[in-house]
Amino acid sequence: MDARAFRALCSEIRADLERRRVALSAAVRSYPTPIARCDEQLAALLETRAEVLRLLDCGDAELVERFAAAAVRWDDAAAARLRAKAERAIVA
Repeated sequence: MDARAFRALCSEIRADLERRRVALSAAVRSYPTPIARCDEQLAALLETRAEVLRLLDCGDAELVERFAAAAVRWDDAAAARLRAKAERAIVA
């Protein structure tokens, strides 16, 4: 993969991560409060958001590998598509 294509992939991954960050932050803000501290779903949201934030702080070289590993746990088409691209970039 040439440098231009690699930078484009990193930009695409960062855009996806930013969309996830916004969605996860909204989900956390709107989460019901009565049992929030004891709730496993809230803990999972917070953990996933923290992982997304850590990925957004990565440099490009590290980002692709770490995204490919993290995206395995995300069950959506965008993650699967970008994970496949990241894995191809890692092999190349």
